[in-house]
Order: sequence, then structure tokens, then C-alpha cells
Amino acid sequence: MKKTEEKVIKFIAASSLIEKGDKILVALSGGPDSVFLLHFLNKYQRKYKIELGAFHLNHKLRGKAADQDEKFCGKFCDKLKIKYFSSVKNVQAFAKKNKISVEEAGRIIRYKLLKEISNKHNYSKITTAHIQDDNTETVFLNLIKGSGITGMSGIPAQRENIIRPVLCLSKDEILDYLHFHKISYRIDESNLSEDYERNYLRKQIIPFIKERLNPSLDETVFNSSLVFQSVKDFFDKNVSEFLNHVVTFDDQSLTINIKFLPDFHKSIITESIREAVRNKWEVNLNFSDVTRILELTNKQSGLTIELSENLVVLKDRRKLIIKKKSSIIDAKKVCIKVGESLETDNGAISIKEFNKNKIKYSADSNIEYISGDNLSKKLIIRKWQNGDKFIPLGMKGEKKVSDFLIDIKMSRLEKQNQFVLVDGDKIIWLIGKRVDNRFKITDETKKVLQLCWKPNKTL
Repeated sequence: MKKTEEKVIKFIAASSLIEKGDKILVALSGGPDSVFLLHFLNKYQRKYKIELGAFHLNHKLRGKAADQDEKFCGKFCDKLKIKYFSSVKNVQAFAKKNKISVEEAGRIIRYKLLKEISNKHNYSKITTAHIQDDNTETVFLNLIKGSGITGMSGIPAQRENIIRPVLCLSKDEILDYLHFHKISYRIDESNLSEDYERNYLRKQIIPFIKERLNPSLDETVFNSSLVFQSVKDFFDKNVSEFLNHVVTFDDQSLTINIKFLPDFHKSIITESIREAVRNKWEVNLNFSDVTRILELTNKQSGLTIELSENLVVLKDRRKLIIKKKSSIIDAKKVCIKVGESLETDNGAISIKEFNKNKIKYSADSNIEYISGDNLSKKLIIRKWQNGDKFIPLGMKGEKKVSDFLIDIKMSRLEKQNQFVLVDGDKIIWLIGKRVDNRFKITDETKKVLQLCWKPNKTL
């Protein structure tokens, strides 16, 4: 069993995963992999001169069994005298609300809490117990979905401050070690179900390949992943150049400047687009998504396509604009009263009375002040329509909203998601852009209203 420990020690050294003095937070599920990881790090705590902590997330997916997992982890940490953190979250409800799989919901919540605890308690590293078997499943899933070199690289030994010291071990090696040392662990029965795609691979596909083609599949895939990671390192340098020169980001979208694409090899363009979208929204584009994006570069301006994960792409002159499909207000119009705030998928809008003497004007077009004299009690928010006209602040004559949006160089996709605040048939505010001159504040104004639009950082 010493061989297993030596294998991990060599892997940590080769990958430079741990530095002396590190304060490490371990993701502890109670399963064999994470139990081995915590046991190993605790055993070699003096060797590495590290301080340990452990975190367990109760997903509330398996009733009493989940509670027993949590208790087991707490007792295990008490026995090892390791600081223990735990949290209970309704992963099923989160998955339903965000329209994602339970697996993905659990991953998002788990990493979010790990990072919060790490920041709060000054842990320099977070460690997870991913092993060779996990890497094989990940590579197979990525291969099936067509996620490129990054996907074929599998699970990295380190990403930012997250390390995976036991990635070099197989499940059999870990189980043999735990049984030899009589170290108990918990079994998550959901891992036995074939309802999840990863479990289906684990229970059906991979065992069949091992039996018929390659019994050392996990090690073979792991070694192949290391090769792909080397290739990825080369790509990353070129991808970085692409992202710096070709892609621009704002709060709501990313834009690709088409004119620079001929300067790069197609493979670099493909990986760069994947990386840009992954960084922006944590979405992994599949082969079909990227192909359709590249095909759009040769289409006429104004065309829009929908991708997976609720993303849309607009061809706008010599640019491709990618953003989340907007659903700011599903209804055709929504009422809002003075003094109210309205939450939307894209942000929040509020209308409130304001002291005229305390007004401080700024260049922020998301905060405006208007005269509330003679306004209706109920105002309407709706999307702008063809034929809409208003008098932009500072002008005397009417202007079509469509012409105004062209003048400020809004893309077609942005135009589709532009809303107006209206009173009857009069536009008060082109939200976030310009107030109507008829509602400007004058010396005679008695009632001042503050209009505030707070867009979300990402859509």
C-alpha cells in the first residue's frame, strides 16, 4: 500500500501542486476518493508543512442517507482533528430554477461555497478528489459532445488555486488502500443509478470497453490527456493573443471582430471562441455551435442564430455578437407605479420621488431625473415598436426611436431588447439611453422623479 502513497507523492511533485505552508481546504463528500485524499494529506501534513480544513455539502438529494453522510464527515474530521465546515443546500430546487441538470447544479453550488469558505478563512488551495476514473468519464463525455482540445485534455491537475492530488490513482487502487487500512467511507447510491449520463458511462460503456478492448483504459486515457494538455498549452498562447486582439467583452456580451480572423489558423479560432464563451458564461460550446458561428461570418449582416445553453449570435456588419437570449419582460407590457421597483431577468428598474435640491447629474444614463407633474399613476414598460417617436432630451423635434438607435450605433440584437417607459402614447424614457425632452425638469417643476435602471452584470 506504500506504493499508492508514493505514486501520489510523485504526482504532487511532478505537477508542483503543494507548496510548504499551504493552507488547504478539502472537498469531502464522505465517499472513498475524498476520504482517501483527506487521510493522505493528514498523514503527510508534517512532510508538506500544511494546514488542513474540510468542507462537506449536503445536497438534500438522498434524505436520511445525505444527513448520515454529513455526520460521517463531521466525525471523520473530529477524529483527525481537522477543522470542519458543512452546508445544506437544496440542489434539486436550484437545478429546477436554473433549468440545468442536478449534477451541474451540485457542481456550481459546491465550488461556489468552497471558494467562499476559502476566501473567508484564508485557504491558499482548494483540493478535490478527482481520480483517473473521473478523468476517463470526462474525456468520453467531451468526446461525445465535441468539446475540442480542452475537452480531450480531461481534468487538469491544477486550475487556478484548485488542485487534484489523487488524479493519478484509479478507483481500485483507492478501494484496495482503504480496505487494507480498514478506513471506512460512505457509498452514494445515486452513483449506482443510470439516470445520469456520467453514471451510464461508468456502469455500461466504460466497463464494456475495458473488458473487450483495453483493461487499462483509465491509465491510457489519463496519459493521453497529459499529451493533449501539452498541446493545449501551445494553443493557449495563441488563444490568449486571439482573445486580446479579436474579442472584446462587456457586461452583457462578447464581440468578435471578423476582420482579424484571417490572421489566425482555424483551429486557433475554434478554441478561442470556445474559451471566450467558457470564460464569460461557463458554457462549453459543442462542435455544431462553433461550426454555425464560423458559418455566420460569411452571411449577410442582421442574421441571428441560436446556440445551445440559451445563447444567441448576431452578425452585425463586421462583427459577431454573442450574448444570452434576453427575456427581460415576457409580457407585451408591464405596469409600474411611482414608488415601485420591478425585478426583471436583465436587471431592476425603479421609480421614486426625489428631492429637487439634491439632484446631482452625471454621465450615467441608467439614472435620470424627470418632471413627475401631470404623469399618470400607472406607467407602462414595453419593448419599443416600429413607428415609435419621441423627442430626445435637448432636441425640439420628434425623432423615430429606430433612427435614434441607429445613430447611437446599437446592434440589431441590442435593438431587439430595448425597452421604453411610457405614459399613454408618450415615451418618457428610452430606458438606459435618453429621456424625452417633454419630461425634463424646469424651474416650474414641483414633483421630481428619479428613474433608475440597474442592469445585471451578465444576461
